[in-house]
Amino acid sequence: MATGALMLVVVEVEDLDRALAFYRDLLGLPLKRDDHAIGQDRWISGDHAATSWRDGRFLHFALYKSKGAVTRDVQLGFATDELDALHERIAAAGHTVDHPPRDEPWGRTARYRDPDGNSVSFTQAADA
Repeated sequence: MATGALMLVVVEVEDLDRALAFYRDLLGLPLKRDDHAIGQDRWISGDHAATSWRDGRFLHFALYKSKGAVTRDVQLGFATDELDALHERIAAAGHTVDHPPRDEPWGRTARYRDPDGNSVSFTQAADA
């Protein structure tokens, strides 16, 4: 098997409750909160919320309460089939809009800032 298929994204957040309000409650990601101790490994131990799914391959997304370093200034991208409705919810909640929905060669896309300052984009495929 060739190397290169992304299967895991872990983001360390300053405030897990605030991050859950954004990612789970506002965006609708089915994140489940847990707190487990697996040694002292900051990437797999402690207060966190995560979801996994299969889209041809196994994918896992997790938010961990930071143990010292908050993930900042990265861009995360998600697919959606309801970009306009999602934009209205995010804008109404007062989150920073980097750019509202616009047409790009890969589909209709928009970008926002999460509570820790990361860029979060959403793309609706041209055929969706």
